[in-house]
Amino acid sequence: MPHEHEGREVQDRIMGIPFLEWTDDNRRQQRMEISDKIFIGRSCHGIDARKRIIVPNSLVSRDHATITWSQKGHLLITDMSKNGTWVNEVFLTSGSSYDLKDGDIIRIAECHFRVIFPMNSQAAKNGWSVESTVVSASDVVVTNLVADIRGFTGFSHSHTSSETYALVKEIFEEFSNVVTRFKGTIKDYAGDAVFSFWSHEIKLRREQAVLACQAALQQEKILDTILAGFAAKYQDVLNLGMGWGLTTGTATMSHYGSRLADMALVGDCVNLAFHFSATAARKPFKRILICAKTAQLVCDDFALKDLGLVQVKGSMRKERVFALT
Repeated sequence: MPHEHEGREVQDRIMGIPFLEWTDDNRRQQRMEISDKIFIGRSCHGIDARKRIIVPNSLVSRDHATITWSQKGHLLITDMSKNGTWVNEVFLTSGSSYDLKDGDIIRIAECHFRVIFPMNSQAAKNGWSVESTVVSASDVVVTNLVADIRGFTGFSHSHTSSETYALVKEIFEEFSNVVTRFKGTIKDYAGDAVFSFWSHEIKLRREQAVLACQAALQQEKILDTILAGFAAKYQDVLNLGMGWGLTTGTATMSHYGSRLADMALVGDCVNLAFHFSATAARKPFKRILICAKTAQLVCDDFALKDLGLVQVKGSMRKERVFALT
């Protein structure tokens, strides 16, 4: 199919063929050209050795990720793994993609790949396979963002499934674009909520919490535009609202279930983000609520309002809540 390579050929003429550069287990420098499509994994069975990079690590899935050219001529990495892929400071889960640029660093397990434009390359050597993938369960510090549609049940009762789908599709797509733009990771679409997170890895980083807050504010702005656009056709769409919950804390990241997409992010801070999103937009609260730890990280960057202690549903404790305005 020639049109699939049209963008790549233009890119090649302008910048030359890019390549990946990394150091293998024997501390030897390796390179592989990205002239078509390459595969990264622990075995990559059935793939030509000239188009695969073997990473012999039990945390790496047999078919972990692919790098290919999009029809628009962009170099694209797509994760297909159980333990995820890092590109710079962005964490990709199974099915997620990322546009690669010169100098980007891809991290898969302990192996680091640098994306370089342009130059020629040589094929990476063959590796070997291991029968099973060891799923890592690691504690990470994350800032969670949950955006929950309010009044969704009532809207879906009075509209056809296709009408409801059209609205939700636009909200989810626009919100997902915002998360990607601010270097976050989409974890899940939980019913009428969008759950995303920003990983700090092992220590708190102010910039991650700031990015999450910026994403929430941008989503709030976009929501008003979306609802105004649908209001001409469905007047009751203006009855819909949204609540955002932002929390920061330690969570366990792992994998469960039989699907690759079943990446687990478990922790009290995750539950609290969903609770805040359900509480937000209810009087006397505001639409975006953040926890005390997030507030400490971003207090110099945003206007915050201390709303005091709020009872956490299903718990005897109270949490201090701040409004992001």
